[in-house]
Amino acid sequence: MRLLVQPRTIQGKFLYISLVINISTTMVLKAAPATPQAKPPTAVNRQLQTRTFPGQSKTVLKAAIGSLQDLDYTIDVLNSDIGLITASRTTEEKKADVSPDTAPVDANVDPEEAEKTDWVTGCVSVLIIGLVIGIFAVVLNSIFGGSDDDEDDNHHHKPSKSSSSRNRGSWSSSGSGGGETNNYYTVDESPKGPVIYRYKVTINLEEIDSQNTQIRVSASGESEQDGSILKTGGIHEPDFFKKFFVSMEKSLFLDQNVAP
Repeated sequence: MRLLVQPRTIQGKFLYISLVINISTTMVLKAAPATPQAKPPTAVNRQLQTRTFPGQSKTVLKAAIGSLQDLDYTIDVLNSDIGLITASRTTEEKKADVSPDTAPVDANVDPEEAEKTDWVTGCVSVLIIGLVIGIFAVVLNSIFGGSDDDEDDNHHHKPSKSSSSRNRGSWSSSGSGGGETNNYYTVDESPKGPVIYRYKVTINLEEIDSQNTQIRVSASGESEQDGSILKTGGIHEPDFFKKFFVSMEKSLFLDQNVAP
């Protein structure tokens, strides 16, 4: 077992370090957080957020209120004259990623290709860094590494009582019984509360004609923990809006086909 952890030959050391680099690279890639959905160009964003539904403005407005309630949102503002609804929701369950309102991405650049390029670049960077660290570790080990005899001598050597007392820290004090009292205190400043997610949805309705009404949905969100804002920004995930529009279709169907 010792030969596996501390190989003696150069080849063994190289294989050992290569294994460590491989495991470390895999862990880094798996632990890397996913990049939030960037804000698309204005034209694409409007198309993502806009949908036309059959029915007059009053009918679609009622269906929008019902779909928001089905999704556990609370209606904050309702103005039927101008066709405006705002609703909010607070939950401990993450519903969508928020992204900062940065400049729109280039419409000529394929987002999937750009994501693949960034992923490959990140992998290459991690591999290069790991290789450099591995070579550096081999060089240091060959220069400063001790022999097995030195290690055995170190195992048989026991530190004196006075050295052990000094290593425990300068803040130790002797009690009345002659023992030592450790006065070190550790303050845990890590967050303790759950992460709270807040989402806000704004809906604008516009009656195109007597048979169709167009609605546009915009959304934003923020995450908070122990009173501190972790992240805030707009929501631009297609699945988020798709889920709402599906709920709208169900609400319209129920309003038109199920008797009160």
